[in-house]
Amino acid sequence: MITDEAPTRRRSARAFAPASITGFFTIHEHRDPLQKGSFGCGLVLESGCVTEVAHCPTRDAKSQLLINGRAEEALTTRYVLDRMAAAAPVKVSTSFEVPIGCGFGASAAGALSTALALNELLALNMTLNGLAQIAHCAEVANNTGLGDVIAETCGGVVIRKKPGAPGIGVIDRIPHRSEQVNSVTFGEKLTRSILAEGGEDTKRRINDAGKVALQAVLHKPTLETLMHASREFALQIELISTTCRDAIEAVAAEGKVASVAMLGETVFVIGESDALHEFGTVKTSRLSHAGAHLL
Repeated sequence: MITDEAPTRRRSARAFAPASITGFFTIHEHRDPLQKGSFGCGLVLESGCVTEVAHCPTRDAKSQLLINGRAEEALTTRYVLDRMAAAAPVKVSTSFEVPIGCGFGASAAGALSTALALNELLALNMTLNGLAQIAHCAEVANNTGLGDVIAETCGGVVIRKKPGAPGIGVIDRIPHRSEQVNSVTFGEKLTRSILAEGGEDTKRRINDAGKVALQAVLHKPTLETLMHASREFALQIELISTTCRDAIEAVAAEGKVASVAMLGETVFVIGESDALHEFGTVKTSRLSHAGAHLL
């Protein structure tokens, strides 16, 4: 039965967004941030982040933004907060299971989970695509990513066939089981330094290699094809470190395929790899079948 009673004000809300690894991509520029994005392909993981939002105790308080328990600038999440809760001071606390700034789409996951949680807390009644579009624009405005939001909204092994925000961009997915993804991270690399400051030669190499990789996956859409295409992309764009290259070659020597999470300092492989353990602490997650959601 439908009633006219006002809903009880929530004290807090929580949402999860998965991490994602981009195997390869091409840059699609557009003046409209909703249309800007990338073609490409990547993996969405079961690991990710949880964001909890709560009302500040007084209306004149300032909104707070915590990342892993510490106050941070977090400009991509701040963009979402400013646009969704400008008149309602809130505390936003995001806890990550993956390293930040290392190619796991953490900025997108933080922004997306914040958007879902704020929608619940403030009873904004927005659709998933509407919320994800805010997170996508946050990424574009801060040069922290181009296609992670649409992947993390849907989950799975994602082929980005048309660039843009959820509801505008078009994706398909490669069927998969919950395969294990193992990775070693060697440090941070800021995506914005490449998207905002990379020269035309760099962008041309990315787009040329990305088009070849996408054609290969569309011709034979399998996880194996994706990994081979991703490795070739990583080697051709001339942005990976010597350490990442050495790890890729070591894994290849044992008959397996590793690549680099774009645009980060993380080497990943599907399944076990003895060689990868020689390069540092191996972290494990599994491929996800689901995207961002409320908790």
